[in-house]
Parts: sequence; C-alpha cells; structure tokens
Amino acid sequence: MLDDNYSDGQSRDAAALSNLICIKEISTISRARSMRLQPGDVIFGYDSQPFRSGITDFQELLEECDEEEGVLLTIWRDGLILNIIGYGPLGATYEFINSEIAEKIEADIRDYTIPQKQNLIVFEVLRDLYRRCEIIDTTPDPIATYMPPLWLVQHRLFEPLLAISLIYAITFAVHWVLFVISYIVLCVYFKRASLMMLRSFIVYKQYQMWLVIAASDIKEVQLACRKIDPKARFKNSLVGEPVVDEKPKKKKKRSAIPGT
Repeated sequence: MLDDNYSDGQSRDAAALSNLICIKEISTISRARSMRLQPGDVIFGYDSQPFRSGITDFQELLEECDEEEGVLLTIWRDGLILNIIGYGPLGATYEFINSEIAEKIEADIRDYTIPQKQNLIVFEVLRDLYRRCEIIDTTPDPIATYMPPLWLVQHRLFEPLLAISLIYAITFAVHWVLFVISYIVLCVYFKRASLMMLRSFIVYKQYQMWLVIAASDIKEVQLACRKIDPKARFKNSLVGEPVVDEKPKKKKKRSAIPGT
C-alpha cells in the first residue's frame, strides 16, 4: 500500500498548497546563484505543469532533465510570478512552505496559467547603481553570425567594431581570399561568442547581473523588473516612467533681525 505521506511526513495530497516547496539555502557556486534565485522562492510549476510532488521528486527530475534543452520552472516570489529555465540541479536545498506562505500564494497562483516553454525567451537583466537596466535577449541572433559589423553597430559596441574593421581592411589589402577567410572565421567566432561579448561590455559599464527571466517579450520582462523595483529604469521603456521620490521641501530660514 502506498504511503500517503512524504518521507518527512508531508501529505501527498496533490491539491494541498502545503505540498509546495521553496528554496531554503543556495550554494556559493551553483546554477541557482547564477540564475539569481533567492531563498524563499516557491517552485509551483515544472515543465509547464503544476508541481506538488515533493522535494525528492523535484531533485530527481532536475537530475534527469536535458541539460541542453532545459526545463521550465515557475516560481512565486513575494507576490511576483517568474518563469526561468533550469538546466540541471540548482545546487540548493529545499523545504516545504509553511501555512503563512500558503495563504499568501493561494490567490496569486489560483488563476495563473503556466506558459509553454517553447513560447518563452530567456532574458538577462543587468542593473547599475542608478537602477538603469539593460535587457539582453539570449536567443541566438543570425545577424551576429552573418553580419558581425551590423550587429556591433546595433548594440553600439564600437571598440570591437573598430578592431574587426581593421582586420577586414588589412586582409583585403593583402588579398581578397585572405579577406574572405577572415570574414568566415569572424562569423564563426561571433556565432559562439556574441552573447558573452555583449554581456561583458555591459558589465564593463558598471552593470551587474540582476535577473534571469523567461518571458514572451521585453515588455513582460520590464513589468517584472518594475514590480521588483518600482524605480527600475529602461532605455526604451514600455511600462511608463519609474517611481520618483519627492524632494523634501526646504524650510525657509527665519531672519534673526526683527521685523524682516
């Protein structure tokens, strides 16, 4: 006869919110840390389906998932629902949520429809000290592969643009065949390294990795960022202007001279 409880005594009732698990601790070097997950994140969806199967089953599923394709994980964090792509074990420990969290999460996830992984794009959000955000679409860009100079202009990466322009000019001056070879080699390089190059130049500008989100479009990413930080700023905002603190009114100084 199948035991009605998990090994730690938790009920196996698939409908019970108390069966949801959350992240307890995150290892220093782990996928969870690189994906910017946090202790307290509640995992309520796995592979576009509601998940209530307990800690052991979750760990086994991540062990068995395809590390190339990844799997969609749907997470609740303080009233915000996030979708991320997991590519294997997260390097975290887990625990079942308590009744207080269950009450908070019930209304948020009741009517939420978990999207399909194939309909989502993985975005990286980097933020600086002034809360300016740069959003990177991690989908491979064919322009970077076949027309590296144009891709560099689109992303305003003028330093590497100057470098490859010099390479093109020198190789073409030597022989057109050498130019063709160098162009093909650079295309192969940009196909593999364009994302890393873009991320590195943004970090060079004093930005830091903030969030990794799977979403249908940039507007959805901006909305998620604005919910986490109402003061988050974007170059081409699709969600309006950020919250601005009102400057305190200066008090008028009273004159020490009577009658003035």
